[in-house]
Amino acid sequence: MMGAYSTASRHGSPRAAEETVSATVRQMASIPAARTLSTMLLRISAWAIFVGGGAAAVLGIAGLHVEITVAGLILACTSGLVLLKLRASTDDTD
Repeated sequence: MMGAYSTASRHGSPRAAEETVSATVRQMASIPAARTLSTMLLRISAWAIFVGGGAAAVLGIAGLHVEITVAGLILACTSGLVLLKLRASTDDTD
């Protein structure tokens, strides 16, 4: 009865897995790591929105305006996630 709930046996050899991984690494290494104009524009605009959202949040807190604070935090968090995604994709291609 316990056998029905045990883990499934592995199909394929470790050698096949190594070949698949090495082929994937070779494919990723062949991609050029040059920054394109669109990536640079996206990065600059994301930083501008991040700084603007942070400034709006600070001004909203200082002026006790909840709507401005929330909108600034949403902008800053969203653009921060975009910047992290761009950083991760850049690190993968290097």
